[in-house]
Amino acid sequence: MKIRERIIQVSGAEFGELGNVYVISYKSGYIMIDAGMSSALNVIKDNLKYWGIEEEKITHIFVTHAHDDHCGCCAYFQKKGTKICIGAEDAKMMKAGNLGINSPCTNHVMPQCNPDIEIGNEEIFEFKGLKLYTYKMPGHTDGTVVYYAEIDQDKVLFTGDFFFPYGERGEFASTGWKGDLSYSPEKMTQSFSRLYDMKLDVNLVLSGHGIPLFGEKAQDLTRVAFKYHILNNR
Repeated sequence: MKIRERIIQVSGAEFGELGNVYVISYKSGYIMIDAGMSSALNVIKDNLKYWGIEEEKITHIFVTHAHDDHCGCCAYFQKKGTKICIGAEDAKMMKAGNLGINSPCTNHVMPQCNPDIEIGNEEIFEFKGLKLYTYKMPGHTDGTVVYYAEIDQDKVLFTGDFFFPYGERGEFASTGWKGDLSYSPEKMTQSFSRLYDMKLDVNLVLSGHGIPLFGEKAQDLTRVAFKYHILNNR
């Protein structure tokens, strides 16, 4: 599904799969944001082929957090030469292929993968024609990262499961699943406060689930999601 000229969605509920996956083009290749469920691999491959995107030209996958519906296909693409990037605190789940030996959520599994880049402090990744900003936002998981990029005329925030829009007009926002043992409402509050204070200029929000949100509602979504968190998660 073409969202913008340089942004293609290749997995998610629209394709009968869990977890949105986005591909962004730059002058000499592509990056992906998240990698979906392992069961979504054929859907992802079919969509890449449809849009003429060669798998070997996907240079990096930037994972928002290490749940199976966001990094299930990382191991496959890593074998193709793609570098896997994830928040350092979540790397252990990706390496183990599960949410941890103490987690009762034993159905949340994925192929094991050793990430190439563990994002520690907030970093900027520069590609030809693309600059990707990483912001650590613990709460949903300890290693949750949101990504920000200016892509042509759009200022895009990739939020993963930190928060996402919903509703017939995108007027509501929600935060993600709370089943991870590292989920922390206190850290979520701190992360929301920091992101809200940053006042990022955003006109497109692309999240881990649900719909794209454009324009003024995208700009206001951080506030809406912060309010939802304060009223429902603390």
